[in-house]
Amino acid sequence: MMRVSKIFPPIFASLKFINQTINQIKLNYQNLFMKRNSYFLLIMLLTAAFNTACSEDTVTTETIEAAAATNTVTASNDTTSNNTKTNDGNVIFQDDFNQTSSIPDKTKWVLCPTLPGVAWGNYLSNSYDQAYVSNGVLVVKGEKVNGTYKAGGIQTYGKFSFTYGKIEVRARFKTAQGGWPAIWMMPDDMSAGWPSCGEIDIMEQVSYETDAHQTVHTHYANDLGKIDPIRSVTKPFNTGQFNTYGVNWTPEMVQFTINGQVTLSYPNMHLSDEASMKQWPFNKNFYVILNFALGGAGTWPGTITDSDLPGYMEVDWVKVTRN
Repeated sequence: MMRVSKIFPPIFASLKFINQTINQIKLNYQNLFMKRNSYFLLIMLLTAAFNTACSEDTVTTETIEAAAATNTVTASNDTTSNNTKTNDGNVIFQDDFNQTSSIPDKTKWVLCPTLPGVAWGNYLSNSYDQAYVSNGVLVVKGEKVNGTYKAGGIQTYGKFSFTYGKIEVRARFKTAQGGWPAIWMMPDDMSAGWPSCGEIDIMEQVSYETDAHQTVHTHYANDLGKIDPIRSVTKPFNTGQFNTYGVNWTPEMVQFTINGQVTLSYPNMHLSDEASMKQWPFNKNFYVILNFALGGAGTWPGTITDSDLPGYMEVDWVKVTRN
């Protein structure tokens, strides 16, 4: 390695400080730079002086759609993704889908079974043709095969569930009329029936909407019609890009986030008549579901437009940590 003259230490110390500052700014404000081309260009120029690579892989919507047609999807490897997937002692479940097999890890996931008569489950194929891993991402998709609608989904039922913690899922999707990608949780014990058993919808998107729905379902809200506290929110996301959808779940609160920003907090009201009101059924184990449903007439997403298919959701990673 070439040695540097002793007359330059102050200059190189300053350059080192600038480089460290740039790297910290990149980590904390990457999303901002991606939206502000001028700032991002400035960072590129400065870091180039230090021979630091900071360019990111980009994937166009056209590339994604072409890849899906051949069951090959390429995930972007951005700094946010790599940082969030870092292992630590608080992680109780994690999957980044970096594997050689196309079948999701069977120690963590099982296929969602077909559920005739249930809106989201009518077309679940119970097949890895619609739920597979390719190039580091999970792909769950809805399509029409030989005249039959088929939709993919996987879940951790029987493999992993938890009570209280923080769950984050980094995902993006290609919309379709009648499409219904979702990231959500249901309890292991559903003996109370729905919605008394509770449900946590971390993210749902329907048809051409550019907003994500985040919701809790309870007897208190759904059956009794109580609107205080607010149980659902609809928020925009970065369309065509990976977004991180999350829930921070404690004994006192179910708090939703998109890209780290809090969107809604549903509190435990500690009602004196909780046994009958069932406002807080969130004190037991829930498992994780990732699926792309197809709706149809009379369902929330509405009729299906065949020419829009396949529709799909790509999941880069899933992580659950202790509070």
